[in-house]
Amino acid sequence: MFDFSLNSQPTLTKHLIGEEKIPLLIIDNFANSVTDLVEFAGDGSSFQADKTNFYPGKRKLMPSEYGEQICRQYLPLFHSFFDCSQTSAAKTVLSALAVADTPVKQLRPMQMLPHIDTPQSNQFAVVHYLCNQDHGGTSFYRHKETSYQTITQDRLYNYANQVKKEAIANQIHKKPRYMNGSDKLFEQLYSVEARMNRAIIYPSNLLHSGNVNTALGLSSVPKKGRLTIGSFILLE
Repeated sequence: MFDFSLNSQPTLTKHLIGEEKIPLLIIDNFANSVTDLVEFAGDGSSFQADKTNFYPGKRKLMPSEYGEQICRQYLPLFHSFFDCSQTSAAKTVLSALAVADTPVKQLRPMQMLPHIDTPQSNQFAVVHYLCNQDHGGTSFYRHKETSYQTITQDRLYNYANQVKKEAIANQIHKKPRYMNGSDKLFEQLYSVEARMNRAIIYPSNLLHSGNVNTALGLSSVPKKGRLTIGSFILLE
């Protein structure tokens, strides 16, 4: 039996990002047994790539109890810190182990830029790091031309058109790389270091990117690679 339970007394750090003051919650000592979570990941043979999304690696679904615990334990903070007091329930859209292992030369243009998960304002991302800081944490960005930090439904059309023009003008497909730091198109506003058993929660429509450290070799073996659990929580 694996222990997927969450720590009932973690260390919480609250932060507001950029001029839009977007809330970010940093949680240390998130789960009770990191060892069991890593053991559940196994040797990576049960992980699969999904070409229908832009995650630069492979995933393995987590048992439903893991995401259900996040919903139960953190619903009060969704109401207070994330200002979702009009919602009464939370549900897990997806919760999966993930290992970033896509070689730089195989990255698609969308994987080289900060991204959002959805323009919905009532969905939140939870990234649980099961690796150390050498593998890279997560950074949050502002698109320079539009000044957008979050891409809501009413901003999506304008943003998508503008970024497409800029990507073509800068020929980013000829210079593949993982996003890490500010560039001509985006300003890095804040970065969270990875830390074993640290988790972060932020709105899914906030521009973000993993700080994938290619110097470590992008291992597909969970115990050696950039192993995380990514969850999407919908507030209703």
